Amino acid sequence: MLSSADVQMFLAVRAKALQRLEEALAEVEAKGGDVLARVQEITVAERDAARALGTEWRRFTLVQELIGRLMTSQRQHEDQRLLAAELTKAKEDLKTQLDAARDPASRQFLEAQLDVVADQLEKLNRERQIPAPQAEELRVLESVRADIATLQGRQDRVQHRLQELLQRSSNAGATPAATPRPAR
Repeated sequence: MLSSADVQMFLAVRAKALQRLEEALAEVEAKGGDVLARVQEITVAERDAARALGTEWRRFTLVQELIGRLMTSQRQHEDQRLLAAELTKAKEDLKTQLDAARDPASRQFLEAQLDVVADQLEKLNRERQIPAPQAEELRVLESVRADIATLQGRQDRVQHRLQELLQRSSNAGATPAATPRPAR
């Protein structure tokens, strides 16, 4: 079960790891040097940050995995909600067409389509039921969703800066091609 304390621990470790990475990148940008030797991978930075904050690494990774699963589940539920809205609209449109249809073949076809959409909507509504423990975890996660998104944005910026530094380093290390001498 994901608790508020677990989420706060996750946020603190991730923030500290990103801070360390940002500082290492800034130092390399300012002073130069081997980027790969001075900037850690995110996992190593998180492990060091967890240790520095007195957090057990295994607990951090379990919480991280749980948060990932919950966020995936949350996106799936949002998709299901949108699909249910689309199916409801389709059902209403089919009812309108059925009311306007006069020939028996059209009415039979529309009734069959209406039954299929109604069945799909019913099945989707059953699947959208969230067990109480997961609903509670989703509420905990929802309260810090903006914080998680902010940290993800920071991580994306760190990765982008790292890629730029590596590209610059690679370009600086490339030697210009020798220009051919004219034949004599």
